[in-house]
Amino acid sequence: MILLNFLLLLFLSVANGWMWSKVSSQAPKVSGHSIGSLSGDEILLFGGLTGAAGAPCTDNTWYFNGKQWSLVESSQKPRVRMYAASAVLDRKFYIFGGWDPMSPGSGGEFLDDIWEFDWTKKSWKCLDTKLPYPVSRHTACAISNEHSIIIHTYKEDILLFKDNVIAQQETKGEDQPTGYSMCAVAPLSRTKMVLFGGSTKTQQMSQDAYVLDTETWTWTKLVSDDGEAPSKMSSCCAAPMGDNQMLLFGGAGIKATGYEGGMGLVCEDETWLLTVVDGTKAQWTKTDCPTKPAGRVAASLSPIGSSFLLQGGYDPISKCTFEEPW
Repeated sequence: MILLNFLLLLFLSVANGWMWSKVSSQAPKVSGHSIGSLSGDEILLFGGLTGAAGAPCTDNTWYFNGKQWSLVESSQKPRVRMYAASAVLDRKFYIFGGWDPMSPGSGGEFLDDIWEFDWTKKSWKCLDTKLPYPVSRHTACAISNEHSIIIHTYKEDILLFKDNVIAQQETKGEDQPTGYSMCAVAPLSRTKMVLFGGSTKTQQMSQDAYVLDTETWTWTKLVSDDGEAPSKMSSCCAAPMGDNQMLLFGGAGIKATGYEGGMGLVCEDETWLLTVVDGTKAQWTKTDCPTKPAGRVAASLSPIGSSFLLQGGYDPISKCTFEEPW
């Protein structure tokens, strides 16, 4: 069933800065979905949660051609899931693991499978290779120079997916983003990945940014300038901008009173631009948008030419999966 939803396009105006523009279209109404940019203005999306906790997940695959979404039919496809990691390599869309909530109260099942969607064949294939452990709320990022996909989980070492083989990759660095899930990541040039925020299993949030250099496999914790910066939060969405910048939107922090079973979460509605200076410094700029979407978690942000597409997301307080027009 095609669900009515709306896309949020963020347009860059050289003269006027950033401005949100409302565009209506038919699209998947989901949060915690998997997404990947094929090239230019083409996007693939899979799965996600269709409503609040207890609502079903979906196994639909969607394609965005730069103007509208359409469902992609496939005889074989992954089982329903949310919070899987995903990335595109050579116009093939990969999803890694995730969580199938199954029936309410069951605890669901964490997954370790890896699926490949070949856009030229319009078909899914389950790979023989599996993750070394079931995992969800992790992140993936394609690095062109390595011709591989980096998968960051809460564990100490990262995972490296290359030539359909998954392996654990040791990393160096005095301060590493260990123990954090629901981080935001984006490629930084051809050899690096930038990571921001995240949450531990005990809901301890981070406001730190790190760069991973895949030539030395060394993490560098960026030193923020004295200006304004994002607060501690997780589950924001991100997209690359050029060789040394990342765009962030949304996410959630925690009230001073604590997590309170999720009721203590505070959604953010700010748009931030991170510029990495000399590979060691984080320069943050908050964009002043005349209008902007409501705060949300578990959304996705994808480059569309010189614009960006914000898709889906969820407000844990109002329990709303967004479908308002922007």
